[in-house]
Amino acid sequence: MAPKAKSTSSKPLFRWPWPKERKNDQNVDQQPQEQGLTQQADLDRQQIKAGLIGQAPTRPAQISASPAVALDTSTASSAEEGRLEFPTNVTSSTPNLVEGTILSAGAPSSFFQNANNFVVKRLHVDASQHVSNSNEPSGWERLLQNTAPNALYDSAYRFDPPKCDEDTRVEVTEELTGWIQDRKAPQRLLCMTGAAGSGKSALQQTVAELCSGKGILASTFFFSSTDPTRNTVSPVIPTIAYQLGSNNPTVREAISAAVNKDPLIFKKSLLTQMNKLVVDPIIHLSRDVPNHEPAAIPYTILIDGLDECADEQRQAELLATIDDCLLQNETLPFRVFIASRPEWAIRSALEDTGYLHRKAYHIQLSDQYDASGDIRRVLWRRLRDIGRRSGDPRALSPSWPSEEDIETLVYSASGQFIYAATVIKFVSERRSSPVDRLRAVLTWTPEDRAQPFAALDLLYTNIVAAAKEAYEAAHPERDFLLLFSALRLFDRYGFDLDSLFQQMTNLEENVHRWLISDVRSLVTLQPNPHPMGDTRLEVLRYYHKSFADDFIDNPSRSKTLFVPKSRSVEFVTVSCFRVLDTVMDRDEPTPPIRLIVSNLLVSHFGSSSSPNSFLEFLFTGNNVEKLKKWKAVERCMEDRQKETFGSSLSKTGQWLNLLSHALLDTNSHDQEFQQVIQTFHDKWKQFYQAD
Repeated sequence: MAPKAKSTSSKPLFRWPWPKERKNDQNVDQQPQEQGLTQQADLDRQQIKAGLIGQAPTRPAQISASPAVALDTSTASSAEEGRLEFPTNVTSSTPNLVEGTILSAGAPSSFFQNANNFVVKRLHVDASQHVSNSNEPSGWERLLQNTAPNALYDSAYRFDPPKCDEDTRVEVTEELTGWIQDRKAPQRLLCMTGAAGSGKSALQQTVAELCSGKGILASTFFFSSTDPTRNTVSPVIPTIAYQLGSNNPTVREAISAAVNKDPLIFKKSLLTQMNKLVVDPIIHLSRDVPNHEPAAIPYTILIDGLDECADEQRQAELLATIDDCLLQNETLPFRVFIASRPEWAIRSALEDTGYLHRKAYHIQLSDQYDASGDIRRVLWRRLRDIGRRSGDPRALSPSWPSEEDIETLVYSASGQFIYAATVIKFVSERRSSPVDRLRAVLTWTPEDRAQPFAALDLLYTNIVAAAKEAYEAAHPERDFLLLFSALRLFDRYGFDLDSLFQQMTNLEENVHRWLISDVRSLVTLQPNPHPMGDTRLEVLRYYHKSFADDFIDNPSRSKTLFVPKSRSVEFVTVSCFRVLDTVMDRDEPTPPIRLIVSNLLVSHFGSSSSPNSFLEFLFTGNNVEKLKKWKAVERCMEDRQKETFGSSLSKTGQWLNLLSHALLDTNSHDQEFQQVIQTFHDKWKQFYQAD
């Protein structure tokens, strides 16, 4: 049954033309009358079915009053109150059950013009033709309620967004726009991955403006992890559909109709939304509009910052939806450009075994393009502009900034535009001299009160903290920061990051890959580039020099993420001794592990944290345990002596001093232990004197 139309009056919609009976009151004449009417109605129905009488007349019908439902329209004031307004397209799904057809000769919104004292019995309404209440939002309005206006490339919320300077990023911009305009290129998806702060969003903004100027921009969506209206996938497809509909009235009508048909479409899967709100309307356009070619509509879809979308599983779902709905449908005109940090969802899809490997044109921005030249031009131009606008005469000098200053900044930027942008923003503070602030950047120490790299530190902190949370959620018993610090220590000494690190930590295979899985926008793996190194081994490559050199090992910047080097050295040493302890009695050769221990020991001789920390560890336990440790260390030093061909005389002397220190600290009651240490001491003394 269709819902009744709402009355515009506070008075009841229906008015009884006679007083209602009080309880227990009865009208003895009423029941026979009702019974007679019912019998007559039954007879009429039978005759209609048998074809003995015709259907109801096509003019307004007067029906006798009855206690069923009636209207009293005898007065002018009550006529408006008593009007029943039904949609003009009310029809009967079962005509043989309708006692009469009542058509209005008046306004289309009323069936009962100039009618009074009549009865409507067993009215059936076809709900499929029911016109929605004027107070209900239209399909297009519902769509708008589920979009993210802040995600548009020209949104007021994104006022003055980052974009490329006129003479920068020329080569990569030409490659991007060339791919977009090459409609015959085999891949219809372009994925650009790059380090955090490498300029991906600036390139997306620049490309969006270029495409808009050429009339080929279909839609844009800029994710942002800090904006709750655009940090999930929920508004992505409605926002794309809104922009497609805004470009074409026919598409807009089709989208609106789809939402009207299924108001819960926005709660459906991304696959369903993409098909109903994007694919079907475009197919409808090409099918129902004569001589219309889909290629004639704007076709470029840009999505920026996929990594800033919450929940990596939802990121993966969006990529799969784009593949299923847009890439595998050859009739659609779209070319899709996605930019993201190389995080799990997009990285795994683009790998050699990923489902997008052959379908996507992949640009690895931080690996394929050296932005140092562009960064140099931007720094020089922007700093000179800041100097001209300042009131400091020193900043007007042609020698400011100096070439040396610019080269120092370019080197520190290591190809990442965010470093240059951070410096420019800090120097441009109008309440102080740009000369003094640039000097603060170049000479900054942890003791300085100024914080020129606060924006960078926030970026690094967010990435590492999120990686720590994700890793420890999967492995609650592990310390992500300690393992990451140990991995960096392995890399610093040139140790094998694969099997050796796995053996040392006693964790699963490829543990080093899982450790950096969520920090790939800051650090990645690459073959050993050292001319004398083993190219089969992988080493860490830091996209941000400032992250490796100035942030992660600096407690004043990394704060709660800081792990002291002594702690990671102790962890690695203890782990290595654990491995050595398992093989000492089996005479298994473990030169890599022994080399690690010897390198760690000699690298810390003379430091404030060693040898005391190592002595404490070596003297822990009973005599049997201590003897095992010292024998293991001595064997490690032997391996080092052979490996370096006796060239490290100073380290041998320091090892000898450590043995002498151990003899002094040895309890006189531990004669066996003291005898072993004395033997080691005499042996290494001969080596030292011989060298």
